Amino acid sequence: EDSIIMKHILFIVLSLCIVSPGFASPSLEEMALIPAGKSQMGSRESLLELRPHDLFNTDRHTLGPENPAHEVSLDAFHIDIYEVTNVKYKKYVDDSGAKKPQGWRSPDFNKDQQPVVGVSWKEAVAYCKWSGKRLPTEAEWEKTARGPDHYTYPWGNEFEFSSANVSPSPKKKQGRGLKPVGSFPQGVSFYGTYDMIGNVWEWVWDYYLPYPNSKRIWQEKEKKQLVVRGMSYLGVGHFSKEEYEKVIALKSRASYREQLNPLSRKKDVGFRCAKDKRTLYEKIFVKKLPKKD
Repeated sequence: EDSIIMKHILFIVLSLCIVSPGFASPSLEEMALIPAGKSQMGSRESLLELRPHDLFNTDRHTLGPENPAHEVSLDAFHIDIYEVTNVKYKKYVDDSGAKKPQGWRSPDFNKDQQPVVGVSWKEAVAYCKWSGKRLPTEAEWEKTARGPDHYTYPWGNEFEFSSANVSPSPKKKQGRGLKPVGSFPQGVSFYGTYDMIGNVWEWVWDYYLPYPNSKRIWQEKEKKQLVVRGMSYLGVGHFSKEEYEKVIALKSRASYREQLNPLSRKKDVGFRCAKDKRTLYEKIFVKKLPKKD
């Protein structure tokens, strides 16, 4: 009889967890669930195809760090649908006494729904921890951006200036400026995340290290850098219009890797957070199962 009662209690608890909004974790609001499984990471183009020693080849540096393409296997996880905004970061600052971001000094970067910028990697990590989350790994970020069909861009395999907040002209170094999150719905990813490309570069967890079996020669100083992903609203370099569009398209690929000093606080670098998917046991009892040896 006791076992029957316990089964009824467990059924009620499970039902509430599934159908009642009151049981939803606040930290999972506005997050996308990315399923477990294998995905492709990196580029299949070789260094030989890139002609890395050709000084007039504008893409000679762009693909080497993401070579070779390889398969990764990831557990399911949640990731923010939008980049962390100023209004959310302000709650963290007010609650924790953390330093205000440098970006708030300018009216160009302090609107509520703009992504927070001017924060270092460590500050991004601290915010995610405060919110019960963490920074996504580089592999998680790329899987989210490329989807199950391993698209070149979050929206497909063809580059479109209208799908992301990237600078459309070499004459406009500030591009279209920093926009509120979600301003380019055409660029939404398969999993429903916005601004994976454009608006701001995004901090991820990983150091800028070679992929497995990479033949690229890595400089020691590069290994101390951290990875940012996703391109930003700012223009790049000095190119003709034709070459400029080509470079923007290359840097906007979901597999593109950029490196940055972890202490940097840039006006075009922000972040989004991620979170491990909880097991059903964890949802009910709010604790993790012990790891198997």
